[in-house]
Amino acid sequence: MDLQTPSVLAQLPRPLHAATGQTRIGEVNSLAEGKKRKRYELAVAVDGEAVNIYNVQTPKLVTSYAVSPQSTFSCRPCSVRRKLRTKSIVKRQTYAAVTKPEHQIKCFVEEISTGSSAPTISSSGASITDSKSPVNFVGIVPSNTVYESENGSFDILAVQNDGRIRRLSSDLTTQYWSIQHSEIAKTASTHVVQTCFLIDLEDAKKGLFKRRQDLASLALGDLPSTGTDEPSILLLVSHPKDTKTVSLESVHIQLFSVPAKTTTSPGGIEESQRLRHLQTIPLPVPAGLEKVNTNNSFQWNFHSGTAGLHFSFENGFVNFDLSQYSPAVSAQFVLADQFTSVMRISPQCVIGSSDSLIAIYDTQFKSVQRSIAPKDIALGPVSSTNGPTVFISYFAKLGLAVGMKANTLIAFDVTSLHSQPAPSLKRSRDGLLIDAIGRGIGSSASQWDMSKKHRSDDMAPLHLKNAEEAETWQKFTMAIDHASRSQKSNLFDMAVLSYFGASESSKDLPHSHISPESTLFLLSRIFTMKDAAVTDKVSASSSSQLRVALWPAKTCEWLIRIGHLSPDNVEIALRRACKPRILQSFPTGSFIQALIDSDTSLNHVNAVLEGPAVIASDELAFALKFFLGQARMHSGVLEETARLITDGEIATPTQELTRHLGGGVASLKHIFTGLNLSLQKIHAQPLPSVVKSLRSLLSRPELISMVHHLRLSLATGGHTSRFTENPPTPITLDQITPSLSLDVIVDLITAAVDAIGPSGWISALPTDNELENGSDAAVDSASREMELIADMKSEVSAALAGVEEATYLKGILREYLRFAHQVVDSSSTTADAVAKIEESAASAPSHLVRCEKLNGADLMVFARPEEGEEGVDGDASGKILPLSLKPPSLDVSRKKVLNSTGEVKTRTSREVGYLRRKAAGKYSFERLVV
Repeated sequence: MDLQTPSVLAQLPRPLHAATGQTRIGEVNSLAEGKKRKRYELAVAVDGEAVNIYNVQTPKLVTSYAVSPQSTFSCRPCSVRRKLRTKSIVKRQTYAAVTKPEHQIKCFVEEISTGSSAPTISSSGASITDSKSPVNFVGIVPSNTVYESENGSFDILAVQNDGRIRRLSSDLTTQYWSIQHSEIAKTASTHVVQTCFLIDLEDAKKGLFKRRQDLASLALGDLPSTGTDEPSILLLVSHPKDTKTVSLESVHIQLFSVPAKTTTSPGGIEESQRLRHLQTIPLPVPAGLEKVNTNNSFQWNFHSGTAGLHFSFENGFVNFDLSQYSPAVSAQFVLADQFTSVMRISPQCVIGSSDSLIAIYDTQFKSVQRSIAPKDIALGPVSSTNGPTVFISYFAKLGLAVGMKANTLIAFDVTSLHSQPAPSLKRSRDGLLIDAIGRGIGSSASQWDMSKKHRSDDMAPLHLKNAEEAETWQKFTMAIDHASRSQKSNLFDMAVLSYFGASESSKDLPHSHISPESTLFLLSRIFTMKDAAVTDKVSASSSSQLRVALWPAKTCEWLIRIGHLSPDNVEIALRRACKPRILQSFPTGSFIQALIDSDTSLNHVNAVLEGPAVIASDELAFALKFFLGQARMHSGVLEETARLITDGEIATPTQELTRHLGGGVASLKHIFTGLNLSLQKIHAQPLPSVVKSLRSLLSRPELISMVHHLRLSLATGGHTSRFTENPPTPITLDQITPSLSLDVIVDLITAAVDAIGPSGWISALPTDNELENGSDAAVDSASREMELIADMKSEVSAALAGVEEATYLKGILREYLRFAHQVVDSSSTTADAVAKIEESAASAPSHLVRCEKLNGADLMVFARPEEGEEGVDGDASGKILPLSLKPPSLDVSRKKVLNSTGEVKTRTSREVGYLRRKAAGKYSFERLVV
């Protein structure tokens, strides 16, 4: 199933300096009574342009703050929105750190009062003079103050790369302290702070400190556990300096407690009162990840609810559970593909972006849940869609994963990931095994592309018993791939014949015991998914269409004969070939349309329709729609050409037909052959599904055309005329080839009438306005429709009378037919039975005079026997049926059925011998001539 096409939230301004400028995006929080809540907004800082606030739930620009053209932001901005109790004012304060033109932290304050139409915007800044290291984190430290002052009930915490941490007031007028903690100073010469996270103690108790009550008590210090300003938890992640790769053993994870309030003392404040060190956490090293590249795709994130610290890099995603005494790897998802961005959206799922695929992955079962190709994302002009997709934030309640592509802010709707909505506050479950079955990454492709190390689980589906057969399969796949790339069907056929058959003749290909996996591989090379122009930019459907890449005649004839060339098998083969991308369900008629496009003479589609493969009713209804349209078009052109010839306007009808129909179109013979094959094929489906498919795909005129064609087959087949009458002759024999049986005709006429429905027949009647206007065309059309129903009733009645006559005749001859059927079944082989019949026919004198054909029936006229021959008196002695109406058995059956229970048992040799001796001879009759 496809991931829906993302919606565009906003077009972001480009940095003033395109080569060096960057765009940094942070979160927006609301603050009330010391509690932070994530809002459905994003703060976007663009170098040299502005700091903008965008709403995600209702996409719009909320507000914007301009900055100087020389401004360069060093970290993500943060924004706080509050409602002041003392005044009816909504106050928004947005913070950002800049390195140019000077190192400082800027604050933008916006106040909106009740009754005021325009907001009041002001700005301030705090210069950083004691350190040249850039600021890489700005956050807020809330306090549980009942009375919220106008300046704010929170402080600002800024962290620099060298580990220096400073605390400022919300209006940036006061700096309370600036320290480099002793625990950070120990490694300041070798490490730099990579990223930071501020966590509320209440959230930390539910996740990070769930099993570590000692750390929770240490964070509180001398404060009581309840009814006071709880501190915030600062989590720092430090990396070694100036390295392109990092080892997880050298990464330092440090936890600090930040008090909610600052205290002043004449003798100074101790380090522990400013920043209290709680723990330094060593990270385990997952297998195979001793070194990780720290490029642009490397990023740390923390989820407070599950205490999961996870990092994403170019090859995947790893999550560490920090709530344990010893941190453990709770999720590891590593692929050979290179990702540009990976983001967590649930405990079991992540969304990742690469150059070829954007998908939701199940990290537990290594499967793809949803996917979309980056080229299927149409966001406007081509220039605005260049560049990788980078994920920014996930809003769980909205089910939106927000990302950025070039200068466009986009949102992916991932609510379809859960089959059912979550009841109340309980989250719906994901990451189930049933959702991962058939969606594994590389599972099916590995069966086709055998590696040098042949594993038993890869060889079993292909029925490969040893390494030699695996090598043969590897050579075969290479030959098929070469033939597919070079578009040489003869090489394709030769490779198939050399692997599956003994010679280069299609008759030597096997008819049974063929591994479906091998034929699926062939179908994945015969069919392909090709891009098509998308005109509907709003639609979320994929732009890929099913096409025939190559048509090797002998191979396709063999696949059709064994029933493996079917729409279901083609879809399975292409889904496996396109992994890890998950293809959208093929549109109705895509398989038939691909066959039609591959051969305009319709030989390919007719061959598939004639084969034993099962095709869905919707696909067959699409084929009926196509053939009916082609037949109507040809009929109209033929009538127009005949009129022009009669009027003397043209002298060369062939040129006129070529001009109207084109040179490469199919003939009427192929069109009607495909039409009749489609009718025979769709008759094998259940009648309710046939009616549903006809109603959904065929229009009313097409259904009427189908009824007329079935009526023609009913009449020309002799079903509506007596045996002594000649049935009507069709315009061309191609219309009734292959012939349709009576049950096919009757069932499909019934299905077509039901598909039109009562409303369809009623709508054929002329309206009052048409009658008042004297519209002859509408009246004639309505009269034809009414006559059609009357004609069908009379034709069906005539056919029913013929069926009743045939049933009556069959009742008279029932004993003879039953006896003949038993004789044929009791014959040892068909060849022996035919030989006996021919021997008896050759020995007896033949009285056959001639053979005639009347109304499709074969009549044999015999002469009367002469004197002395058997049957001269009208009786062939010894040729009547036996009294038991059972044919003589050649031997006693080895099986017997108990009359009491119906149990089938095997006779013993003693019982078989007894029955043979007891068996009586044939009944015989003698004539007494007096």
